[in-house]
Amino acid sequence: MTLDNQKPCIVQTPQGFSVSYKEKFLYSKYNPKKAICTTVENLQLLPGTLILCCSPVMPYGLKELSEKLPQDCLMLGIELEQELVDFINQNKDEFSNIKNFALLTKEECLDLPLLLGKKNVKINSGFELPVPGTFRRVIRIDFSSGIQFNSSLYDQINYSCVNAVKTFWTNRITLTAFGRRYTQDLFRNLKNLCKSTPISAFIKKITLPIIIFGAGESTDQGALEIKNNRENFFILCADTAAATLVKNGIVPDGVFVEEAQNIITKAFIGIAKYNIHIFAGLSSVPALSRIAKNKNISYFLTLYTQCNFLSELEEKSFIESTNAPFGSVGLTMLYYALLFRKSEDIPVYIYGLDFSYSAGKTHAKNTMAHISRLIANTKLIPVQNYAAAFCSNAQGFTAKNGKRMYTTQVLLSYSMILKNLFAYNSDIKNIFDSSESGIPLEIISKKPSANDYTTKDKLILSKENPSFKTNQINDLELFLENTKSDLNTLKNLLTGNTKLSSDKINEEIERLINKNDYLYLHFADAYKFSLNQSFLNRIRTEIDFFLKYL
Repeated sequence: MTLDNQKPCIVQTPQGFSVSYKEKFLYSKYNPKKAICTTVENLQLLPGTLILCCSPVMPYGLKELSEKLPQDCLMLGIELEQELVDFINQNKDEFSNIKNFALLTKEECLDLPLLLGKKNVKINSGFELPVPGTFRRVIRIDFSSGIQFNSSLYDQINYSCVNAVKTFWTNRITLTAFGRRYTQDLFRNLKNLCKSTPISAFIKKITLPIIIFGAGESTDQGALEIKNNRENFFILCADTAAATLVKNGIVPDGVFVEEAQNIITKAFIGIAKYNIHIFAGLSSVPALSRIAKNKNISYFLTLYTQCNFLSELEEKSFIESTNAPFGSVGLTMLYYALLFRKSEDIPVYIYGLDFSYSAGKTHAKNTMAHISRLIANTKLIPVQNYAAAFCSNAQGFTAKNGKRMYTTQVLLSYSMILKNLFAYNSDIKNIFDSSESGIPLEIISKKPSANDYTTKDKLILSKENPSFKTNQINDLELFLENTKSDLNTLKNLLTGNTKLSSDKINEEIERLINKNDYLYLHFADAYKFSLNQSFLNRIRTEIDFFLKYL
């Protein structure tokens, strides 16, 4: 039989129906069901598995798979070829009775990695996705040869979904270790917020070309290239790169900080006297207010996790800018550098976001990591850190300049975030990768030029620096008072100091805990709320801890 139909159509075979499309059989022309049913039969599944069912043009194998699913498993149908999507929709009834299975639209397929990290997501079919934390692993099953028409895109979606689940649990580990510290620092910084300079004083105000410096070793290269033309640029750097620039005679215009631990204050040794403006996350170390004057600090809110407390805080008038948790202060700095420029015609140049390192050298000179190696240097401990390049986690590659470099999975994930959010974003213009080493960022490589600016007018804040408005200050004070009142009320409810009925008590406890869910974000089991006694006992302990800071 000659297949000349370019549209999907059902074809009779000796043992069932196959589908032809673009002169190809998508299932066997002898026994269409056999291959996928054999795959399903041999599959060993664990609880908490998300199964990406790629190109399920016919329902073969889906029912058999659904019947062997352990607890907390879900099958999602993914089809990226539009004509096959239309074909599946015409036969949608054949998929309707399959348990724990949902067909995604093409748009939902592309957005799936993001949807997996959100709560209360209802897809187009009306199916509600489980809450984040339900899945512990992702597997992919190719149900037909329809995947060949978009094979690279299927690979990308699978990789991104695996990474989304992995990132969730990585973030859970981070929150378990630091979640309490993040909220503690946030409350302490909120009390200084209205004494600081609003970050809006910088957004869409910078007219000079912007250069950002991370702590990668290409910062050494960048500092040498622009030190003679420093006055022609607005310079931002990551906290650990500030000393490197100052040692090269370059005082940056701003330093970005997101670290919540006091160890980061070492990065400011010897540079506090320069009165460099600090851009700090509200969850960063509060000791910054002792290093710099309050008017020399501008705060932003990093939404370090999804929770009701941060969602409410984000809507307050005194919160002028929020950002996603990029994981790297360098990426946060790049995000704000793009917001700071007055127009998209103003270029942003990148140094030091290498997300890699050479053998023996992990950071630029005079960064905290480099100075720590110098301090620890003995006959047995060299300054060079070769262990980082030749450990089991390191992966080698050749940089743009031909030099052998090394990276890790964590650093690779940061480079992927940069590429996906900035390099592949057609709406972002005039962003340049200026380093010669490190992972290629897949954006135009270009060096800063002394003539490459629109005006020499540099942003200078007036003696009476921009300040928060009266309504913002009142809103902040009210927010802190209400939060304190919530905790005291919850404390009374948990200790029996109330006349409410038991049903009303439980209802009010759940409402207040869900509103103030920072109380349990750092619990190891915090991805699911519970009213059991053990959970409530731990929350009771946390109330006193946070009241100290309110």
